[in-house]
Amino acid sequence: MQLLCTSRCVFGGCFALIVLVAGSVLGAQPATKPFRIGWLGASSDASRGVTEFQQGLRDLRYVEGQNIVIEYRYAAGRIDQLPSLAAELAALPVDLILAVGTPAARAALAATRTIPIVFARVGDPVGNGLVASLARPGGNATGVTVFTAQLADKRIDALKDALPGLSRLAALHDPGFSPREIELKQIMAAASSRKVQVHAVSVRGPGALEQALPDIMKESPGALFVESGGWFEDNPQQTVDFALKSRLPALYGRREYAETGGFMSCGIDYREMYRTAADYISRILKGAQPAVLPVQQPTKVQLVINMKTAKALGLTIPPALLLRANQIFE
Repeated sequence: MQLLCTSRCVFGGCFALIVLVAGSVLGAQPATKPFRIGWLGASSDASRGVTEFQQGLRDLRYVEGQNIVIEYRYAAGRIDQLPSLAAELAALPVDLILAVGTPAARAALAATRTIPIVFARVGDPVGNGLVASLARPGGNATGVTVFTAQLADKRIDALKDALPGLSRLAALHDPGFSPREIELKQIMAAASSRKVQVHAVSVRGPGALEQALPDIMKESPGALFVESGGWFEDNPQQTVDFALKSRLPALYGRREYAETGGFMSCGIDYREMYRTAADYISRILKGAQPAVLPVQQPTKVQLVINMKTAKALGLTIPPALLLRANQIFE
């Protein structure tokens, strides 16, 4: 600010005119410091979910580089790197951490019990010790869970509708990715209630996929279920190609599989999940407490069918199932 003093005589007296010149800052408010959000994820794909999350924030008038800054930390598939990355975010410090996936949420909570945490893509937040309950988390974390018994029911129903005689189902499972155990248990429970036997096949990595084929086929399954997480998600095309080679109709958890040639996918709307996470972040930045924000569960399920693959497998899809599909690839 500049102080400009002038003086002039009026009627023999001296009148001092003092003018405060503030320039462009006259009447301006102090600049607001942008919020700093930490993104913590285990994926090796740095773009996964980021676009949807950024759009969710923009819809709430949070624009990266303007009123928010996002610090991205990726473990690139190295789960053991998450604790150090979480500690790094906490030490910056950030105003809030978005933890994508159960391992990331665990690492974030181990790094801080004071910085608010919003988690996404978590299977069982209560069982994994992230929250006290879904209705009232009770700590510094809340967010969005991705698996429910209802989702497992819808997946088995979709397979039964596409394959009316289905009685045996093989389920590919990554035993090294424990957060997905809840998904497998829910699939097995839903299948059992519909008189479908499930043969879980452990596959520890892409290199072991081909060796798993004899184990899969020995039970003569009528279809294949591929769990949503673990290394499968980092190698979707390889997983789809393997299923096509086995000549088994395969059900996946995300639409990207059906888009790249998989028979069918049935899963949550991930765009909705990230929008919900963005909404919770907005609320917390405005003063809401994670302890009293209920953990959200998926409300929308997307069914996607690849008709080209169905025809290649010699399958005729019932019209009623096609009507239920959110998207059909010809």
